[in-house]
Amino acid sequence: MKKLDLHIHTVHTVSDKPFEFDLSILTRYISELSLDAIAITNHNQLDIAQYNEICSEVSIPVFPGIEIDLERGHLLVIASPGDISDFSSRCDKISSLISTATDFVSAAQFNEIFPTLNKYLLIPHYDKEPILDMENVVSLQGQVVCGEVSSPKKFQTYKKTTDKLTPVLFSDFRIASGVTQFPSKCTYVDVDSISISSLKQAFTDKTKVALSDDEGHQLIDVLSNGLKISTGLTVLLGERSSGKTHTLDELANNISNHKYIRQFSLLAADASIDEKNFEKLLRNRSETIAEEYLRPFRDVVEDVRAISLEQDNSLLEAYISALHKSASEADRQDVFSKTRLFTESHFDTPDLNSLVKLIEAVNTVIANKEYEAIIGRFIDRSKLIELAIALMEQYAEEKELLLKREYVNEALDDIKSQLKVRTATTPIPEIDFYDLMLKKVKIQKYISIAQAVKNEKVIYTKELRSFKVVATALPYTGALEMKNQSGKVVAFSDAFEQYDTPYKFLCCLKNKPELSVSEYYKYFVNIKYEVRNRHGFRASGGERSEYNLLEQLSDATQYDILLLDEPESSFDNLFLKSDVNSLIKDISRTTPVIVATHNNTIGASIKPDYILYTRKKLQDDGHVTYQIFGGFPTSTDLCDLCGETIAKHDVLLDCLEAGEPAYNERRVTYEMSSN
Repeated sequence: MKKLDLHIHTVHTVSDKPFEFDLSILTRYISELSLDAIAITNHNQLDIAQYNEICSEVSIPVFPGIEIDLERGHLLVIASPGDISDFSSRCDKISSLISTATDFVSAAQFNEIFPTLNKYLLIPHYDKEPILDMENVVSLQGQVVCGEVSSPKKFQTYKKTTDKLTPVLFSDFRIASGVTQFPSKCTYVDVDSISISSLKQAFTDKTKVALSDDEGHQLIDVLSNGLKISTGLTVLLGERSSGKTHTLDELANNISNHKYIRQFSLLAADASIDEKNFEKLLRNRSETIAEEYLRPFRDVVEDVRAISLEQDNSLLEAYISALHKSASEADRQDVFSKTRLFTESHFDTPDLNSLVKLIEAVNTVIANKEYEAIIGRFIDRSKLIELAIALMEQYAEEKELLLKREYVNEALDDIKSQLKVRTATTPIPEIDFYDLMLKKVKIQKYISIAQAVKNEKVIYTKELRSFKVVATALPYTGALEMKNQSGKVVAFSDAFEQYDTPYKFLCCLKNKPELSVSEYYKYFVNIKYEVRNRHGFRASGGERSEYNLLEQLSDATQYDILLLDEPESSFDNLFLKSDVNSLIKDISRTTPVIVATHNNTIGASIKPDYILYTRKKLQDDGHVTYQIFGGFPTSTDLCDLCGETIAKHDVLLDCLEAGEPAYNERRVTYEMSSN
């Protein structure tokens, strides 16, 4: 990261308050702020003699510039030091047009003086007074890549806004004698060398500007041979069979916690198999959604699965039969059957679970610290403690009574069993009519719930870029769907015949030992997942692959590095540019990313932080080695590990455009088509 201040004043003009320039102040300013480059941008003039004096006294690059009063706004025009002579003569023409603080240069005058704008770095006042309305200067359109703002807050706001210029923040500092405190408004730019062309290229990418050095990316060693990549986004270029995949494989072998999306890995040869696998993949990814939705129904099934109405009816019939027989034998009762305990009923044993839950709830409120103030506004803490004590005392009392009743019931059972052995009278079995009735009511309620849960309903939606995942609950349409849900070799045809009668259906499931009792609830309602495109239609085969890539990338930040091998082999350029590029850039803010490609949509449009280029070399002994060059996007040349260099311009054209002739031919064709 290079620290720049490209808005500095060294000459008092009609647009400034009076001040006297002090070169020692400038050198101290550069030293104390550790600046890597500055630009001299006085109002409507360039003092070439002073500029040369400054260049001779400081050790960092100093760019000649001018701040022009243009159409009642301000525009910084910064030139290359090598163009100082021509630039100075043009600045003199600007000076001749400004004689008072209210004068300004018209758009027509500006265009006449600066007919070739692409050789300069142009920085308008963007959100800083006086703001330049660029619609009034048509020639600036397409030439401006960044705009000056007045505060760090505005800088961060514009940096996060996609449809705005890249923000820059500079001091606008008057280098005056007597100054003791320096402004801290500077911009860090991610470039390896500082030039007009490298800065213009960097300013096209908002991720390459920052207000602190900590926000930028660094180079890190990733292989023992000294290969470096960026902590941000690295693009790996090369022809076919030049070693791109070989390099990614080496990185995968050396970095354990990696995510590697290999070439063609997201495509399927068979469309029908692909659709089934895609459905299965969606189901696995969204399993928690179905679990969450069906949890209340799962509890209902769990509560009733042990109930057998047939068994309860048998108990009731046995009771009635014994009662009839006992009545017919009334005249034959003996001393044992006449004993009162012989026909005595059990004491009720109440369930204390509700009281236990109530005590736990009160204790939770008492122990809560996060919302203690809100709770205290309505309920005094001492009252809560008193309530907890009273409930626990009640529990102790009821628990004691319960234990006594259980003890008496056990003694009663023991006495009854001994009397039954000695009597000739038919005993009447113990039966809990309340429990039988409760079970019957539970089954009736379960049936109504089981029918209702099968009603078709969208239970979940999730948007991922241009896609939407939709989970729908609906009835099963056949036994095969149930079998697929189970994932086991088990027949469901008999169970499906009873699908519309929930009690019988549950009984059929209980007769299948292959099924887990804890998963019976899953066979009542089918949760289907599908991905829809931006138009709301079911995703096609190609769109499913696109969604898979986005889904794969969505958790990439959990890994130490993301490796992507030629994603363009599986997808079209519009999808890559609109969805993949922005997602990869977002990931690269926190996780190193390497993308192997020979596609200009990814290789160039994605605006990488570092470039690698691989080249295969065949040795005299027939052994193949891979040569790897590296450099920044703003570098002129790429350099390999041994110091050999290659022109970056040639690499980009050869790898991304099939060479300069092909690129020029396509450009002409596009221009002809547009006309």
